[in-house]
Amino acid sequence: MGKEAALTRLQPDDKQTEPQHYWLKHYRASEVSGRSMAQYAREHGLAITAFYYWKKRLVQLGTIESKPLPDSPVFHKVAIKREQRVDATCKIRFPNGIECEMTGMDQNGFESLLNSVSQLPS
Repeated sequence: MGKEAALTRLQPDDKQTEPQHYWLKHYRASEVSGRSMAQYAREHGLAITAFYYWKKRLVQLGTIESKPLPDSPVFHKVAIKREQRVDATCKIRFPNGIECEMTGMDQNGFESLLNSVSQLPS
């Protein structure tokens, strides 16, 4: 069912007050526009809080239908694995005078670094 069909299902009745009719007209126009209520309100110089108040009020009166809330977010438990850090500093001085210093790497990082350095040509 399209937006227009859903909006025409609940028609204003003769018992509506002027404010109810005014806000219903804007609510329906905002739905058809595809914009958020806040964006529509800004574009038409409407007070956003009043717009939301009247939407809630029109739902309470049964003039418009309440939309179902989206599904609740799902939280998943995660475990944080802390890697063991080495407090040592690794300093490598190459024959060409370049120095490389690393601190706070885990054991696997140091091993990988040393493996790579050992593969370099002398």
